[in-house]
Amino acid sequence: ETFLTDRKTLAQLYIGSKITAMERIRTFDLLSRNFHVDLYTGSDTSVLPHIHNRGLAKTLTEMPIIFHESKININTTSRSIRSGLPLRIFDILGCGGFVLSNYQPELPELFTPGEELVTYSSPEELKELVAYYLEHDEERRQIAHNGFEKVKKYHTYTDRIQTILETVS
Repeated sequence: ETFLTDRKTLAQLYIGSKITAMERIRTFDLLSRNFHVDLYTGSDTSVLPHIHNRGLAKTLTEMPIIFHESKININTTSRSIRSGLPLRIFDILGCGGFVLSNYQPELPELFTPGEELVTYSSPEELKELVAYYLEHDEERRQIAHNGFEKVKKYHTYTDRIQTILETVS
């Protein structure tokens, strides 16, 4: 079937969102117990006592600087995104930031994991990778640079619009 039934909609959107929120809390609790973690959110983070909640960041003026200046930007894809990549990955890479993302099957279609961004498959692996890349500045900076160059060369708005037009023709 190519349409969502009420049951599928409920499961995908509502339950998926709840599972994502729970996973993110566990993930950031683990990270914040081991590393200094700044989180930019308007959400209540009182259940994460080691998190440094910096509040909301302005999308056009503050977020690009945060993405660029942060040593590691974590992307945890929402469970409701069953296929495709979140725009956040392109946002971070387009600002020259280092992306550490959960693995999505479409990632290797557009990027080379380990060369333009880094992926993890479990919270424990994420923790190990954060520790590794905090200790390997030059490697981390090179991966961020490679990701920026890839986005600049192949993933501009012009490229995306061209792909859309080719797809619908």
